[in-house]
Amino acid sequence: MRRDMDAALPVQIEAIEPGTVRRRPRRSRHVRLQVGDGATIAVYDPQTVVTPDAVGTEREMELSAEVPAVESRPTGEAGIAARSGGDAVTFYGIVVTVDEAGTEALLDVGSGTVRFDTSSVDRRLYVGDFLELADPVVHVTGMSPTGRSYEAYLSQLDSDDPAARREAATHLGHRGRERAVDRLVAQFRAEHDPSVRRAVVTALGRLAVTARRPDERPDPRIRSTLEAATGDEAREVRDAADDWLDRVASYWFS
Repeated sequence: MRRDMDAALPVQIEAIEPGTVRRRPRRSRHVRLQVGDGATIAVYDPQTVVTPDAVGTEREMELSAEVPAVESRPTGEAGIAARSGGDAVTFYGIVVTVDEAGTEALLDVGSGTVRFDTSSVDRRLYVGDFLELADPVVHVTGMSPTGRSYEAYLSQLDSDDPAARREAATHLGHRGRERAVDRLVAQFRAEHDPSVRRAVVTALGRLAVTARRPDERPDPRIRSTLEAATGDEAREVRDAADDWLDRVASYWFS
C-alpha cells in the first residue's frame, strides 16, 4: 500500500459554469474538461481551484471521484467513456495505488489517473485490479500546468526573474497543497517586486480555501499574511489582500 495519492489527468479546460452537485457540497461550480483522448467530461469544483484565467488552457487536473458503483473489468482496457455531452462519465482502468486504510485508491485510466473512494466496493482492493467506475461525481482537488512538478515550482520561487517567481506563486496556489504555505509566507516577507507579492497573496488566498479538510479552519499564517498585506505599499497588493480576506472571512470567523 502507498500513501502517495497524487492524481494527474491532462486536460484542456473548456468552460466554467454554474452547477449543483448530487452530493455534498450541495452547491458548486460546474467545469467542463476535454481529456487528452478527446472525451469531454463535466466535473465539479467545490474548492475554487479552477479560476476563469485557466479557461482555454491545458492543465493537469487532480480529480477525486465519489462512485455509486465500482465493478470489475477484467479486459485490461483503460480509458474514459462520456455520455450526454459529458454529464455522465465512466472511468475504467487499473488500480495503481491504494491507501493504507483501504478507503481511497488511484485508477490509471490511460491518459492519466483519478482518485476515487472505495466505500461502494464490497471487497478489499489491491494494486493491479482492473475496475470500472460508473457514473461518479467527480470533484477538482488541484490543478497545475502540464509537464511541471510541484517541487519545480517551489524551487522556481528562488529565481532571479520576477516573472518566474510570479508564475511559481500562481501555480502553487492552484495546486491546493498546504506544504507550500511556509514557502509562500517567507516569500511574501522577502519579496521586493509588488507583482510577485500580489501573486503570493492570491496563492495564499486560494490555499485558505483548498488546502484543508472541510472541518478545519485555514492555516492562521495565511490570515496573518493577508492582513499584513492590506498595509502593503503597493495598491495592487492591498487590493488583492482585501479581496481574499473578504472571500475567506467566513472560514475564520464563522
